[in-house]
Amino acid sequence: MFGISLSGLNASQKYLDVTSNNISNANSYGFKKSRAEFADIYSNNIFTATKTATGMGTLTSTVAQQFSQGSLTGDTGNNLDMAIEGNGFFVLAPSANPADGTHPTESRTYTRNGAFELNPEGYVVTSSGDYLQFYDINDKDQATNLTINGTHALRIPSDTGAPKMSSRLTMGVNLPANDKALDVTKFDPTDSSTYNAATSQTIHDSLGGAHTLTYYFIKNPAAADGTTTWNIVTMVDGNNADHLVDVTGANGLSQAQFTVNNNAASSLAGKTIIGASMTFDTSGRLIPERSEPQTGMFLNNDNSAHGAAGRTLSIAMGGGVDDTQDVNLVLNATQYGSSTFTVSETPTDDGYSTGLLKNVSVNDDGVLMATYSNGRAVHLAKVAMADFINPQGLTKIGDTQWQESIDSGKARPQQANVGTAGSIKGANLEQSNVDLTASLVDLIVAQRTYQANCQSLQTENTMMDAIMSVR
Repeated sequence: MFGISLSGLNASQKYLDVTSNNISNANSYGFKKSRAEFADIYSNNIFTATKTATGMGTLTSTVAQQFSQGSLTGDTGNNLDMAIEGNGFFVLAPSANPADGTHPTESRTYTRNGAFELNPEGYVVTSSGDYLQFYDINDKDQATNLTINGTHALRIPSDTGAPKMSSRLTMGVNLPANDKALDVTKFDPTDSSTYNAATSQTIHDSLGGAHTLTYYFIKNPAAADGTTTWNIVTMVDGNNADHLVDVTGANGLSQAQFTVNNNAASSLAGKTIIGASMTFDTSGRLIPERSEPQTGMFLNNDNSAHGAAGRTLSIAMGGGVDDTQDVNLVLNATQYGSSTFTVSETPTDDGYSTGLLKNVSVNDDGVLMATYSNGRAVHLAKVAMADFINPQGLTKIGDTQWQESIDSGKARPQQANVGTAGSIKGANLEQSNVDLTASLVDLIVAQRTYQANCQSLQTENTMMDAIMSVR
C-alpha cells in the first residue's frame, strides 16, 4: 500500500518538475516544451485472480518533447536573427576549424534558437559561441554539396577585396520614334537641344575608381525607305577620346564618324567624333535583325587600326590606370512609337571598387546575402538545415540544443523551402511553444495529485497505528 502512494508521489513530483521547467523556459527562444507521460504498474501470474487484482502504482514512462511550432516575434531589427517555420533545425558545430572549414559529423548539434551574431573573427555564431553551418551554393543559389558532413562555418568578409575593372556592360533603351531629327554636326553635350536623349552608367577602372559613362542619342532624318538611323556618342567623365568606340564585327551597330561644325556653338567645335550608329526599320526593329542584342566594343589597348594609337579609354578616364582595359557593351535597343526616351533594362556593370560591409540579410530560402558600400550584393552561402524521422528521440544537451540519437535517427540534410524542413524568416525569432495558461493549470493538477497521494499515505499510516494499538 505504501509503495503505491509513494509511486504516486514520485510521479507527481516528476509532473511538477517538467511543468516547472516548461514555465521557466517560457521566454527561451526556440525552446520546446516537454510532457511527462505516465503508465500504471500491474503484475500478475498464473496463480493471480485477475478479477480482483489491483495495480501496484504508477511510473514515469517518458518525458516526451513536443516540437510544435512556436510563434514568431516579428521584426527584431537584427538581420542575423532567424526563425524556422516548419520542422527543420539549424545545424551547429563547436568550432570554425579555419584550416578546412569542416568538422566531424558527430560533433554537430541542432537547434531551433536562431539568435545569431558575428564573433570578433566575423563568423556567424550563437550566443554561446557555436558556429552556424552553411552549404556552398552555385549561381542559382542551390546547395552544391547537400550533406551534413559537407557543411561549414561562414566568415563574412568585411570588404569586397581587390577592385575589379569593368569589362562588360548591359543596357536596354527604347528610342522615341516620333522624336524630331537633329543636325549631328551641331552636337554639344552641354546643350540638351543638340541631342535627343542621354543616359549614363558607372564603370570602374583597374584601381576601382568609378567613372561616369554617358551615352548621347542623336536622331538623323528618316530615309526615303522609311528607315531611321540614330547616332550614339559616348563620353567618359565628360571626355571624348578619339576612337573610344569601335564596333568592328558588331551585330546591329555600325561605325559612325562626323565632325562638329566649326561655326557651331559647341564645346566640341571642329572636333571629329567617332561613335556608333544603328538603323531601325518601320517596325521599330534593328537592321539587320538579330537573335542577340548588338555589341559595341570600347577599345583601350590598340587603336592603331584607326590611326589613333594611345588616345583611348584610359586617357578618357584621366590616365594612371590599366591601359589594356576593354569594355564590352551589350545594348538592347528598340524604336517604338513613344514621345519619351525610356531605359527598358536596368544597366549592369561587372566591375566594382573596394567596398565595406554595410548589411547582412537572409531570405526565405536561407541564402545569406552581404551588401557592401560599393553597391555589390553578394550571395555568400545557404543556411544548413536538418530534420529527423523522430525528433522526439533527440537527446537534449542544454543551450536549446539537441544531438541525434538511435531513437531520433540520423540527421537528414535539408534546404529551406525544399522538402519538409520549412522556410527561414530573417530578422525573426521563434518563441517558446510553452502555453503559460495551460502550464499553470498543470501546476494546480500536480499539486493536488501530490496532496492526494500524501493524504493516502497519511490514511495508511493511521490504519497501521490502529492495528498496532490492538491489545
